[in-house]
Amino acid sequence: MQHEDRLIHFSTELFFPPFQLKAPVLQRLYYELSQLPGMGYDSIELGKQGPPRFHSKRGEKTQSLAIFLPDRVLMVEEWVDMPLSVFLDKTREVARRMIDAFEFEAYTAQTATVRSTFALTHFDDARVFLLDHVCSQSGRIGPHFQRPIMVGGIRFVLPHAPNIPGDLHVIIESYRHSRNEVFVEAKSVYSALHATASEVSALAENIEHTHGFIRNNIFNYLQQYDVNPEA
Repeated sequence: MQHEDRLIHFSTELFFPPFQLKAPVLQRLYYELSQLPGMGYDSIELGKQGPPRFHSKRGEKTQSLAIFLPDRVLMVEEWVDMPLSVFLDKTREVARRMIDAFEFEAYTAQTATVRSTFALTHFDDARVFLLDHVCSQSGRIGPHFQRPIMVGGIRFVLPHAPNIPGDLHVIIESYRHSRNEVFVEAKSVYSALHATASEVSALAENIEHTHGFIRNNIFNYLQQYDVNPEA
């Protein structure tokens, strides 16, 4: 299996004590970010049709979003065209400036989601690899479901441990956009945080740890199965 994963999505939710979002403050935050290379967004929406948001779209599918709710900010990079390091920088900037702009003390919880794919070496169909080879389901599914399988995979929920903060939700599936790639999603949930303006680097580190679990733990788990079936 190819060791380098292909990143396709980053996102994080940063939770804080609920307060009223004021349009002038969001407009000032939008302007401040626009002055920082690589941190800004192309448009701002403050209408009544939905929550306030900053938005950029590049190419056919790539987009960046910051969505503001009374108790959180959701930052999303979809079909990413940037390295993870840029998203981590943006997370730190938005997190710190949100505290300064709205004058709350700290973030109280966080989710961090990373999605990526791995290309298989010894299998040309990720459905066969996951369902038949990893899960030993050959001949056991079709007679009961009686229709083709478009996407198949496995899911894990891993609780936090004394030395590993955050619950972890893992999805491993065949990738519907590429026959020989395995899709992986890892979502970490940190429910007991106290990250002040001087501690926002911890929020970026949580995202890094989530990606690290994909690159190391999930890769090693899948790699043990991606061997020549005829060997």
